[in-house]
Amino acid sequence: MLKVEYYKELPTEYEPFLVERYDSFLTNCRYIEIYTPNYDLNFMCVYQDDKLIDLLIFGNQGDTSTCLNSLVDIDQEIVSACSNKIFEIYPFIKKIVIAASYKNYLLKKSFLFDTTNDFIIRLPHTMDEYFKKLGTKTRQHLKNYKSRLLREIPSVKFVTKYKDEIEEGMIHKIIEMNISRMIQKGIVPAKEIEEKNNFYRYSLHYGCVAYIEIDGEIVAGCISTILNKRIFLQVISHDSRYSKYNVGQLCAVYLIQTAIEKGLLSFHFLWGENDYKKRLSAIPHIMFSYCIYRKYSLEFYYQKVKSRIFRFLIDFRLSKYSKPIRYAIKYYRRKKWSKQLVVKGTPDLSFSK
Repeated sequence: MLKVEYYKELPTEYEPFLVERYDSFLTNCRYIEIYTPNYDLNFMCVYQDDKLIDLLIFGNQGDTSTCLNSLVDIDQEIVSACSNKIFEIYPFIKKIVIAASYKNYLLKKSFLFDTTNDFIIRLPHTMDEYFKKLGTKTRQHLKNYKSRLLREIPSVKFVTKYKDEIEEGMIHKIIEMNISRMIQKGIVPAKEIEEKNNFYRYSLHYGCVAYIEIDGEIVAGCISTILNKRIFLQVISHDSRYSKYNVGQLCAVYLIQTAIEKGLLSFHFLWGENDYKKRLSAIPHIMFSYCIYRKYSLEFYYQKVKSRIFRFLIDFRLSKYSKPIRYAIKYYRRKKWSKQLVVKGTPDLSFSK
């Protein structure tokens, strides 16, 4: 029989349990205290036969409560029991958001509002085994790019830093390159300059930064998080001046090598459709996000219909039929942004502000 106990705070004393139970870079106290400072936090311990089996953290904001356990696998019965507890304790809460669950639920008064994929590599024991998983062309290309890089720039270094070894400037440089690359490709950057401090603060706890350095300058880098036996790649970027060496992909493979040598079990590229993830043998694993309402209402049905339209548009955007439209949008953005560069000069992407 399940027993649910409610507490009003961030469960910092349960951090080891959260790391061991969920292996998620999103579901731990360090991440939550850095990235969700404006939430009213509470948590619930779930026991079965007096043994702690789950711990769900909720953040209240306005009339919405968000379950902060993401990239996790939690039974429907437990999600339902904790959601009912939230509605019971907080009469002003109208809906609860469950985001990025590896499990598909059939919950009452709820609807699925989003799906996305986490691209995962199940890591083998050695790099030889990993390379056997890759396609013949991919293996050959990686070998050729690395050989050319080492031959033409023998001073190149492959470096890995962990936790308090990570310097703020490393994080800044990698995010800076990421933003610059997105702008060059006509894509609205997913990362914002303001995020730099959060990335750095979180890296000090569970961070792993792998980068390629030439003459003291970072030319490609990966910001990742290691939790228990999983590694999560959050940011990857490279300097466009070294694209001919494919340093971005070489850096990703170097991080995969680091993970294998540390005996990790899985490598998570997370969400976002990119061909290089599949080339590097990552397999998509679907994640589900839900809205649970206190009661059926006009808002419930309106949001349900709205979410279906949104998901249809997302599916269309990712389909082959939308490629001409996507290319046209990227071309327009590149033209627009290039004109802005001519007028304003090179954009200030440094973190000196």
